[in-house]
Amino acid sequence: MLEHTDNDSPEANDEDVSRQTSKQAPENEIATSESNEDTSHLDEKTIASTEQNSMELGDSEKTTTVEIAVNDAGKELQESNVLRKFEAMEAKELLDFFAEKLKTESVQHLKSTIEPLVKVFNQKLAEDTRKQKEIFIAEGGNPDAFYFNPPIKKEFNELFRRYKSDRGTYYRSVEEKQQKNLSYRLELIEELKGLINVEQNINTTYNQFKDLQNRWKESGQVPRAEANNIWKTYHHHVGHFYDFLHLNRELRELDFKFNLEEKLKICEQAEVLAGMEDISKAFRHLQTLHKKWKDELGPVAKDHSEEVWERFSAATKIIHDKRRYFLKNQEEIFEENLTKKQAIITQILELLATEISTKTNINQFTKTYEGLRESFLSVGKVPAKKRDDIWDEFKKTTKVFRKKRSQYYKQLKRVFAENVSKRKALIEQVEALKTETNYKETTPKIIALQKEWKTTFPVSRNDDGELWKTFRIACNEYFEMLDSTRNKASKKEQENLALKTELLNALKKALETNDEILEIDTVLSNWNSIGRVPKNKIKIEHEFSRLTEKAYKSAGLSKAEITQKSYQNKLDGMRGNDENIQKELHSLKRRIDEIKQEIIQLETNLQFFGKNQEKNPIVIKVRNDIAKQQERLDELTEKKKLLKQLQRG
Repeated sequence: MLEHTDNDSPEANDEDVSRQTSKQAPENEIATSESNEDTSHLDEKTIASTEQNSMELGDSEKTTTVEIAVNDAGKELQESNVLRKFEAMEAKELLDFFAEKLKTESVQHLKSTIEPLVKVFNQKLAEDTRKQKEIFIAEGGNPDAFYFNPPIKKEFNELFRRYKSDRGTYYRSVEEKQQKNLSYRLELIEELKGLINVEQNINTTYNQFKDLQNRWKESGQVPRAEANNIWKTYHHHVGHFYDFLHLNRELRELDFKFNLEEKLKICEQAEVLAGMEDISKAFRHLQTLHKKWKDELGPVAKDHSEEVWERFSAATKIIHDKRRYFLKNQEEIFEENLTKKQAIITQILELLATEISTKTNINQFTKTYEGLRESFLSVGKVPAKKRDDIWDEFKKTTKVFRKKRSQYYKQLKRVFAENVSKRKALIEQVEALKTETNYKETTPKIIALQKEWKTTFPVSRNDDGELWKTFRIACNEYFEMLDSTRNKASKKEQENLALKTELLNALKKALETNDEILEIDTVLSNWNSIGRVPKNKIKIEHEFSRLTEKAYKSAGLSKAEITQKSYQNKLDGMRGNDENIQKELHSLKRRIDEIKQEIIQLETNLQFFGKNQEKNPIVIKVRNDIAKQQERLDELTEKKKLLKQLQRG
């Protein structure tokens, strides 16, 4: 059992973790321990072939040691696999393999590979020597005169000497660096002592202390034999420093609070790791959490010290228990992982078998695929002989998905282009018809083109805005010209105009002088009884409507009540005028269709945003626009209902 010190917390390396969980090592490499944890980074004199667990000095300044019992059966199985692979190689292949390893890998990581390789090579060389001696004796040679020294032995010995030399050089440099780090840390401890009882502003002292903490954290590893003692010494003086800070209780409590918050976050992260399926990845992350707990954070208040440490220790124990179980039963676990990954690939293939068209919800399709992909990558390792196969199957699904998605967008672009062409053709037809004066024949054609426009979906957002604007302007120009030809005022309409003008001026004067206004409903009744005015003077109706709304507002009516009464007034003015009713109905239908079209376009635009975009400002604005358009649609629909009732009499 090794006690945890500053040197024992390897940093997690998440780079390409997903790939490593499924990809088998190349054929010419030796299978190593699944966690890739190599103790050879320490001096050989202090290397113990046991596994280490992350440990931490608690806030109560005591050391707790957590022991990881590495399963012997698991190691024997790994060594057996390595030996079997080497035994299947020829001596020349072993030599080439040795040379390649020295070129491509760091010397400190080769011990677990080179030791069995040397063992197997010596066995093969001994067997060759025995065979050559038998042949020599059979041919009449003197056994004492037998000598066999093949060139391959010399080459292998040269590689081994180079390996030992490089390894020795590496560990000497490590030892020198660790000795320098030890000296530096001793200097930091002396500097820490000097901060106590110093006569200066407490905030200045505290800032110097925080800077010292950062330098301690970045100072690097020290010799293992000294690591625990220097750690205890450092935290002993840290405790003294915090006692010194007791004069500034607020500052101390703030630091305690910060440390507690950060340690609670670490506890939460460790508890998440305890639930991870990939125990190797969880263990690597746990090492990083222990290092952060130990090197980056100070003590917490005594009331919370034991509680927060026990919580962290409990999560740590779960991960270590799972890891021990994993090392003991890894072959069975690998088989279970293989079954899980095969099931996920089956689900992915079923998803990819569905046909994708422009009506497909591509966002939901992609979200489902990404969920299955993440599930596959989160599953741990599979048996070595199956890793390449299962990974190749998964890569094929990825290629199929990307191809289908690419085809979808290509198809969508083609549909966009087709609909843009259709819309441009409709615009050309409206442009050609908008100057026609045979309104009886032209009007149905324009209306038919408007209906046909509704079938030309979808198009891209940019094209939709520009083309719709051009189409709408052309249609409006035609209907404005149509309206202008109908505005031939009759004598009766001129008389009605005079009466309404008089009534309008009286109402306007009453509002301006704050005179007592007649009953508004009575004024409306009189107005509606007068009859219609020339079409080119229809603006007087809008002016009267504006003034009555102002009068209602002065009378204390709500906005909703004013809107209802104003529109009812408008309907009363249309009573008996089928032409105006039909025109208003057409206007309402056109506005309703425009709003529906706008809502459809806004909803289509949302589909172009990926997942997790709900907080995107553009998405929020589009959703607000949809809500506003829906409110307008409801209002116009209610008006249409009232107008239909008036039409039926």
